[in-house]
Amino acid sequence: MKNKTLDSKDHKILYHLFLNSRESLSLIGKKVGLPKTVVKYRIDQLVNNNVIENFNTMIDVFKLGYSLYRLNLVFQYASPEKELEMIDYFKNYKNTWSASSAKGRYDFTATILVKNQSDFFSFYEETLKRYRYFLKEIVFSQLYEKFGYKHATLFAEYPHSDEKAFEYRFTSNIVDIDDTDYKILYLLAKNSRIPSIDIAKEINVTSTTIINRINRLINTGIIQRYSININTNKLGFKPFNVNLSLRNYDKKKDIIRYLSNIPFIWEIHKAVGGYDLELSIFTLNFEHFHEIMDELRSKFPEDITNYDYLYVTKIHKTNILPEQN
Repeated sequence: MKNKTLDSKDHKILYHLFLNSRESLSLIGKKVGLPKTVVKYRIDQLVNNNVIENFNTMIDVFKLGYSLYRLNLVFQYASPEKELEMIDYFKNYKNTWSASSAKGRYDFTATILVKNQSDFFSFYEETLKRYRYFLKEIVFSQLYEKFGYKHATLFAEYPHSDEKAFEYRFTSNIVDIDDTDYKILYLLAKNSRIPSIDIAKEINVTSTTIINRINRLINTGIIQRYSININTNKLGFKPFNVNLSLRNYDKKKDIIRYLSNIPFIWEIHKAVGGYDLELSIFTLNFEHFHEIMDELRSKFPEDITNYDYLYVTKIHKTNILPEQN
């Protein structure tokens, strides 16, 4: 589905940035058939018009020794001002990895990134001290796997692919990195298109050192991919999160295999606690969303107990590493 304000070249640029947002303007220009000056202008326009929200680096935080805790919240008795205060509290917490407002089963969801459980529990206790009165329901789980696909659903003229674009999985295999590596990751997480020479100046090392270290971070699997966060509403798609509860857990692999062939399924998450599978979906509208879910339940009528969903209304923060102490 095309946004009428975007032409074919815009969609092609978006697609190649989605696959590799650190790619040079010249190379993107060759792929889409435009001079690099025009590519730069178009990218700037996509940013200014809030089609591209940011340029991100997908980092396997499990390999850095982090754990991921997800909080789903239902608000109560909260004025609009109090809700904004709570959202800012989560958004400004240094270890918040992602945070979104939603409508549906929950009002707000946040993922907290910590290196030990005590940090999460300290944050949880502080949250309850401040806001327990305004929280009708709190459900948390620990994420242990997350993967997404190289779908081209959001972009015109490109075929569907069920090939994985990235995959994070909790293991005991932690990769040793030093402070310089972490500073590089932190800067790339904020802006994947930051030039190596700017990273070098910020960290006070040579550009060659930066390039070599980035290559090592890619080879070890810490850097999974450079991509973009897109305001999907600008492309005519609505973002949903779906929480699935399974009756027959043995069919989980079959369900994932089926989902991987649906081009509107963007990511699949597995967690301990909460739900058996969590899905990120982009659909054309609410009717289209319910069609996809009805087809899923028809395909596995004896295997899915139920599901609930969130319509994501605003993403406040996404995939940001905490600053070093």
